[in-house]
Amino acid sequence: MYRGRRNRGNPLFTLLIQVTASTEFNPRILIAGGGTGGHLYPAIAIQEAVLSRAPNAEIEFVGTKQGIESKILPKKKLILNHLWISGLKRGSPLQNLATVLKLGVSLLQSARLIKRFKPHLVIGTGGYVMGPVLYMAQRKGIPTLLQEQNSFPGLTTRKLAPKADAVCVAFPHAARLMKTKRIEITGNPVRSGFQSIEKSEALKSYSLDPARPTLLFVGGSQGARSINLAVADALQELLKRFNIIWQTGKFGVPEAASPSVIESETARHHLRILPFIDDMQTAYAASDLAICRAGAMTIAELAICRLPAVFIPFPFATDDHQTANAKSLCDAGAASLIADRDLTSAVMIKEINRIFENKIIGDMRTAITAFAQPEAADHIAEIALSLIHK
Repeated sequence: MYRGRRNRGNPLFTLLIQVTASTEFNPRILIAGGGTGGHLYPAIAIQEAVLSRAPNAEIEFVGTKQGIESKILPKKKLILNHLWISGLKRGSPLQNLATVLKLGVSLLQSARLIKRFKPHLVIGTGGYVMGPVLYMAQRKGIPTLLQEQNSFPGLTTRKLAPKADAVCVAFPHAARLMKTKRIEITGNPVRSGFQSIEKSEALKSYSLDPARPTLLFVGGSQGARSINLAVADALQELLKRFNIIWQTGKFGVPEAASPSVIESETARHHLRILPFIDDMQTAYAASDLAICRAGAMTIAELAICRLPAVFIPFPFATDDHQTANAKSLCDAGAASLIADRDLTSAVMIKEINRIFENKIIGDMRTAITAFAQPEAADHIAEIALSLIHK
């Protein structure tokens, strides 16, 4: 055995070190997924967890130029490969013809990417962009792993699952809807740092009054028109009592919003309007109640941050899975629900006041903690690395 200073000048010891270094295994992994934050942020969480276990891993992402990934990943100095692809449009035959053409091109792009990068594993986190690259990987015998966030798996996930080497799901219901070699109920992976921010520091970063409770209005990474309209109409009333952080998304502030309210002295101290929030960790930490959609990743992040919510599920989600997501938390006393069709400023104000006036916000915070799965990303990373054939 070689040990200590005595061996540092030994040529055999030097050769052993060189051989070890030259044969060190650096896994190469492609992660495909995006379009929305619900597909992108799990990909980032998995990448972080893999690197914590395998620091020498080479990881590249696959997405589109139109998706949220093209804005977020370059800021993080992560490598993004673009595919020319789009999803099917209901009732639009001409656009769907273009989609078929794009699919053919994206398959060729995926084949070239695989030839260049030579991945040991390809991971898909949802969205149509993962289809071509995982399909080509499966054809070439490269191990693949799927991560499904929702209780009802997406079409691309269902098509790829039978030949995937592992599928990681958040909901037992999703596991029952897919046939695959190996399925694991892991929960949804959440990015690091979601529990490390103090409320006082978060409020200071937004320059908000710590004596007031803070409401967070967010409609997902792309915004929500119905929520924006209700908030615009409710602003004057809510600003009498609350701080407000309002992510408007791509729709922006509705024209119905009163300029005199938005530009008032009260708003200057208690209202923050942003088109998009990059740092959701700080927004969650600053808030006492979220009013938002009920996407699976939103729920996972809220649970980690112990932030109760009033859910307004997206009414056109596949099989209305957002309502199912929300009801599981409502039944546990961790959230309340307003159907999108019932949403008005008056209904929203009444529900928010009910929660604070009845002083149930603390009980809701305790209840939502039970849904937190902080080890999900690490569990998925462990499964992913076990699939790689060295």
